[in-house]
Amino acid sequence: MSEDEKQEAPLAQEQPKAPKLPNLSARKLEKLRQKDARRGVVYISRIPPHLKPQKLRQMLEQYAEIGRVYLAPEDPALRKKRKQHGGNSGKNFTEGWVEFEDKAKAKEVVAMLDGQQMGGKRRSAYYYDLWCMKYLPKFKWDHLTEEINYQKAVREQRLAAEISAAKRERDFYLSRVDKAKAVNAMLERKRKRSGSGGEGGDRAERSGQEAERGSGGEDQPVKQAKQQQGSEDGHQRQQAQQAQRGQQQQREQAGGAEGGVKVLRSYGQRRAKADPVTDAAAPTLSSGLLKLIAGRKGKAGSGGSSGGGEG
Repeated sequence: MSEDEKQEAPLAQEQPKAPKLPNLSARKLEKLRQKDARRGVVYISRIPPHLKPQKLRQMLEQYAEIGRVYLAPEDPALRKKRKQHGGNSGKNFTEGWVEFEDKAKAKEVVAMLDGQQMGGKRRSAYYYDLWCMKYLPKFKWDHLTEEINYQKAVREQRLAAEISAAKRERDFYLSRVDKAKAVNAMLERKRKRSGSGGEGGDRAERSGQEAERGSGGEDQPVKQAKQQQGSEDGHQRQQAQQAQRGQQQQREQAGGAEGGVKVLRSYGQRRAKADPVTDAAAPTLSSGLLKLIAGRKGKAGSGGSSGGGEG
């Protein structure tokens, strides 16, 4: 036996052996097929809160022999939200499948319990809940496992696609960061080599500011000219309006002279009378009239006094 054969021998011994399949006869295989054909699956559309698979099995075993039981768990996001709002933190289930060993018994159980009260102990959390059951004809447990495996594979593929997309985005971002660093380093080296990068930048800024100032200086005379022109236009408009008013007044006066004397009505306050003490042009009474008034007053006064003496 050569050395190569001695080295290959332990390697062959270390390899795991394939599991041996049981030697089933045709008679046993036929019995298994018949047993599987007799089984029936019942679908439960609603699982009450706090009801677990063990309790469900215990509740249904009193009616018929049960094989496998599968309950679909609720969405983890709903459970997390319920816990955040102070609800029950336990794990709940939404729907379930129960395999009966005899499909005839499964049909009887569905006809007897569907729509009925679950019952049990009165203090139970699901005492008043109702059974929601339906028998699935021509449905086997293999169909359920295939569907579950398919959904699991789809979920894994979706997760892998999201992870690969996230990796691509990360690699692209890192590549852009490296490129930006390289460009900045290159610019820094050029600035150091020239030695006048800062002065050149200052000059460029100064030239830009001067250009802005120059453009602003050119705009200011134009603005001033526009303002002057606008003021002149306004002055001309005022003069034209005044001329129109004068012409209108002349026309009115001419029309009054032709038609007769024009009466002007004024609705102002009555003019105050002139004071003869302060105003020399004020009208005064004649001296004769004053004497006459004074004589009448004197006679009236003397008559009044004599009349009083006689009395």
